[in-house]
Amino acid sequence: MTQLPNNKCPVTEDATIHHSQFLIHNSDDLLWRQLKTIPAFRAILRAVEARFYGCVELPAPVLDVGCGDGHFSQMTFPGRLAAGIDPWWNPLKKSAQAGQYEVLAQAMGDQLPFPDNHFASAFSNSVLEHIPDIQPVLNDVNRVLQLDGRFLITMPSQYFTEWLGGSAFFEKLGADGLADWYRRKFNGISRHAHTDPPEVWAARLAQAGFAIERWQYYFSKEALRALEIGHAQGIPAALMHALTGHWIVAPWESSLKWTERWLRPYYDEPFGETGAYLLIVARKKANGPIEAALPAARPFTLAELNDQLPMGNGQLSTANDQLPTITPSSPPPTAPNYPITQLPNDAPSPQPAALTPLILIGLSLLFAMFGQMAFREGSGGWGWLLLAALPLAVLAWRQRAGGERHWQWPRLGDMPERRWWFIPALLLTVLAYRFTAVPGFERPSFALLLWFTAITLAFFALTDPRRDAKRREETDHGLLITDYDLRFTLLIALILFVTAVALRTFHLSQQPFVLSGIEASLGLNAVEILNGQIRNPFATAWLTNPTLPLYLTAVPIQFFGQTVFAVRFLSPLVGGLTVAATYVLGERLYGRAVGLGAAILLLGSHLHLHYSHLGMSNIWSPLLVLLALGLTAVAWERPANAPQQRILWLAAGLAIGFNAYEFTTARLLPLILLALLVWALLLDRKTLRAQVAHLLAASALALVVALPTVLFYRQYPTIFMERANVLGIVQTGWLPQQALSTGQSQFDLFRQQFRLAALAFNGGEDLSPVYKPNAPLLSFGTAVLFLLGFLLSLFRLRQFKFALLPIWFLVTVLFAGALLLDPPQSHRLLIALPAVTLLAALALAEIISIALLGHDTVTEDHSVTVSPLHLVILITLILTLSETWFYYGRYPTTNKFADVNTEAAHEISYYLNTLEGDWTAYFYGPPVMYTDFPTFPYLLTDFHKGVNFFDVAEPLPTVGTLAPNQVFVFLPERAGDLTAVQQQYPGGVVETVDGRYRSPLFFTYTLPGN
Repeated sequence: MTQLPNNKCPVTEDATIHHSQFLIHNSDDLLWRQLKTIPAFRAILRAVEARFYGCVELPAPVLDVGCGDGHFSQMTFPGRLAAGIDPWWNPLKKSAQAGQYEVLAQAMGDQLPFPDNHFASAFSNSVLEHIPDIQPVLNDVNRVLQLDGRFLITMPSQYFTEWLGGSAFFEKLGADGLADWYRRKFNGISRHAHTDPPEVWAARLAQAGFAIERWQYYFSKEALRALEIGHAQGIPAALMHALTGHWIVAPWESSLKWTERWLRPYYDEPFGETGAYLLIVARKKANGPIEAALPAARPFTLAELNDQLPMGNGQLSTANDQLPTITPSSPPPTAPNYPITQLPNDAPSPQPAALTPLILIGLSLLFAMFGQMAFREGSGGWGWLLLAALPLAVLAWRQRAGGERHWQWPRLGDMPERRWWFIPALLLTVLAYRFTAVPGFERPSFALLLWFTAITLAFFALTDPRRDAKRREETDHGLLITDYDLRFTLLIALILFVTAVALRTFHLSQQPFVLSGIEASLGLNAVEILNGQIRNPFATAWLTNPTLPLYLTAVPIQFFGQTVFAVRFLSPLVGGLTVAATYVLGERLYGRAVGLGAAILLLGSHLHLHYSHLGMSNIWSPLLVLLALGLTAVAWERPANAPQQRILWLAAGLAIGFNAYEFTTARLLPLILLALLVWALLLDRKTLRAQVAHLLAASALALVVALPTVLFYRQYPTIFMERANVLGIVQTGWLPQQALSTGQSQFDLFRQQFRLAALAFNGGEDLSPVYKPNAPLLSFGTAVLFLLGFLLSLFRLRQFKFALLPIWFLVTVLFAGALLLDPPQSHRLLIALPAVTLLAALALAEIISIALLGHDTVTEDHSVTVSPLHLVILITLILTLSETWFYYGRYPTTNKFADVNTEAAHEISYYLNTLEGDWTAYFYGPPVMYTDFPTFPYLLTDFHKGVNFFDVAEPLPTVGTLAPNQVFVFLPERAGDLTAVQQQYPGGVVETVDGRYRSPLFFTYTLPGN
C-alpha cells in the first residue's frame, strides 16, 4: 500500500487518504464548493468540518458510518472510499449514483455487515448525535476497526443547545419555559438525540475501547446563530429540491456572493476554547472497555488547516492503492447476521436528463389530452387513446422472473390442533342464521353474538402463531417497516381521515338540498329495525338492500331522531375511512407518492363528496372492495413465508366476507376475484402455488363471515338476482327488442352501452337519479391522468397489483354499467372510484419521475422507486380543489338531483314540522303523489297516514266537521281544489311555497283552531 508523506500535520501515521490527495474540483475553496451545492446553513458547517480531513490521515480501507447521500465524502475526498453504510434507502441510492464508495450497505450502525478488524480507519461526520442508543454503534465500529485504527467523529456539543439564539431571546423576556420549548423544538427539527460535552463522549468511547487522541471545539456562538437563521432560509431551497432535484438552482458566484460574504467570517474564524460542535480523533486501543481519559484540547490553527488546502486548478493525483473489496459473500467470523442491501459498486455518476423518455411520455400525455377532449365532445377519442398507448409501450418492457416453487397438500395428521376449531365455527355460523331464519321468531342480538363468536373462533383456528413466530426471527425478506415509518403512515392517514370527514360533514343536511326517496326508504328501514319490525341482520330490506348496514344506520337515528342529518351521519365517516385506506394501501403497494396522491384526489372528488353526503349504503362499496382487494394485493406481493403473512391474508378474508353485506360489492367482488384468479392461473402460477395455503385460509374465513347471508339467498333464491332481472339488458329483453326497433346489431348496441359506461368518468352524462352533476365524474386533468394510468397498468399486467386496477375498473364498467339499462349511473360505478384515483396518481408519479429525473423510474418489478412527493402533492391538491370547488360552488345551482316530487315531499315535510301544536293535514296530491311517499313517513314523526295525515283523491269529498288546527296541502296539479276548500271552510290562510324545480311548488290552506 503506497503511502503519501505528510510533513505539516501533527497526525502523521500511515495514511492513504491524505491532505495532499484532497480533491480540488476547480479553483473554488471549500466554502464556495459547498455553497454551490447545498443550502447555506449546511454549507458553512460542512466547509468548516471538511478542512479537518485535510489534516487528519485516514488509512485505507476507510468506513463512512452514516454516509447518507455521499455528498460530504464527494466534496471532501479525492476518490472512492472502501465502504459506506446508512440505514436509509433513498440517500443510499443517491450515493450510488455518485459512485463514491466501493461498497454501499443498508445497515444499522450497531449491526455493521463487515468482518472483525477489517478497516484501518473510520469516520462519522455529524451523524452520531441523531442516534438515541449510541453505545452499541461505537462498540460495533470498534469491532470492525483494526487495532490502533483511527476514528474521526464530529457532532454538536453541549453549547449547541445552550447558545441557540431563539432561546436566548425568550430568556431575555423572562420566558424560561418558552426558551426550553424552543431548545427542544430546534433539537427536534435537527433530529438531535443528544448534544453532550466531551467528557461524556470520552466515557462512551472508552467503553467501546477507544482512546481520544486529540479533540477540540469549533463553531462559535455567532456562527451557530447564522446556522440557526439559515434553517429558515433553507425552506425555499427545500422547495426547489422537491421541484427540481437540486438544492441550488443558480449555483453561480454572482447569485451567491452576498451569502458568501455573510458566511465567510465564520469560515475564517479561529477556534476558541468553547464551540457549538466537537471534533474528536480517537484510536482503537482494545476490543473492550478501557479506562476513560480526556486529554487537554488541542485545536488546529487556521494556518495548519489552510496549509493543507491546495489552491489551484485541476485535480491532484491520488494514491495508487488498490482498496480491498468487501464482499458480503465472504461471511465474517463474528459479524452479526444482518441483511446487507448492497448497491452496485459500479454505480454511474449522475447523468443529464434522458431525452427519449421525456419525448415518449410527453407524446403519450398529449395524445391522452386530445382523447379526453374528444370524449367530452362526444366525437370519439379511442384513436387518440390508442396513440397514447404506443409511446408507453416503448417504456413498458420488463423481464419476467423465472423459477417455480412446488406445493403439496398437507397430510391430515400434520394439521395443527387449532385447525379443528374451524368446524365448530362453521356450526356456530349456521346456528346464528337459524336464529333469524323463521319470520316472527328472530333473535337478532343472540344471532349476532353467535356470528361474531364464530368469526373470532375461525380466525383463531386459521392462524399459525408458531410459524409466524419463527418467521419473525428471519429478516432476509426485507419487507418489515420500521416503527417510525408505521407511525408516520398512520399519522398521515389520521390527518387525511379528519380532513375528509370535516369536508364531508360541511352542509351535510343542506347538500343535497332535499332528502331523496332512496335515503328516506333506507331511513325507514332503519326505523323499522329500531321498532323491532326488521329483526334479521342477514336478510334484505327495501329493493333487496342488505339489512346489516342498516343496523349501523339505525344508531344515529336512535340518537338524533328521524332527520336528514341522522340518516346521512355515517356516510362522511365511511368516506373518510375510504380516503385513509386509499393512502395506506396505495402507499404500501405503489409507494408514498401514489398512495398520497390517490388519497388527495379522492379527498376532494366531487363524486365521492356527493355520496358521502347521502344516506345510502352505496358509500360503503368503495371502502369494502378497497379493503378486500388492497389487502389481497399486499398479501400477494409479499413472500409466502413473510412474518404475519397469515394474519394479513386472514384480514383480507375478513374484508372479502363483509363485502357480502353490501348490495353492489356482493355482486361485483366475486366477479373481480374470479377474474383475478384467471389472471393468476395464466400469468402467475408460481405465486399462486406459494400462497395457496394462505388463500385457502382466507377463503375459509370469508366463508364464515358471509355464510349467514349466503344461506339467506339460498333460502330465497330469487332475491339475489332480482334487481339484475329488472334492470339487465339481457334479462329484460331490452337488447333484442332495441336491435329490432333500431335495425342495429345486438353487438353494436352492447358496444354503445359499454362506451357509455366506460366513459362515465371522462365525458359521459350521469343519469343517476341521486346525482346528475351535468359534468363528467372526473375533472379534465384527473381524467387525463386516469387514461394514462390505465394504459400504464395494462403494460404491467404481469404484476398482481397493477393487474388488479384495470380488472377492478372493467368488471365494474361491464356488470354495473354496460349490462344494465340507462348507463352510466354514478351510484353503480362509485365502487370503482378508488381504482380510478390510484390509476391517476400512478400516472402522475410516473410522469413527474421521468420528467424530473430523466429516466424510467420503474424497477424490474415495476414498482415506482422515485417519487417526487412534493410535486405530486401540489398537483393533486390543485386537481382536487377544483373538484371540491365544483361540488360546493357550482353543483348546488346546476344539478338535477332527484325530481320535483322529491323536492315537494321534502319541503312539505319541513313545512308541516314547523307547525306548533296538534294538526291534521289533508294532502291534495293524488294521483301525482300520496302520503306514503317515503319522505313523509320518515321526516313527519308527528303526522301518520290515516291518523292525522290523509290523502284527498278526486272527486273532492265532503270532509265534514273539522277538528281544530287543520292544514290543506295542494300540489299545483290540484290547485283547482283550493277554491272549493276555501268556500267550504272559509276563514283560513293561503300560503304559496316556491321551489327550485317548480314555482309554485305547493300551496297550503291553514285553519288554526280557536
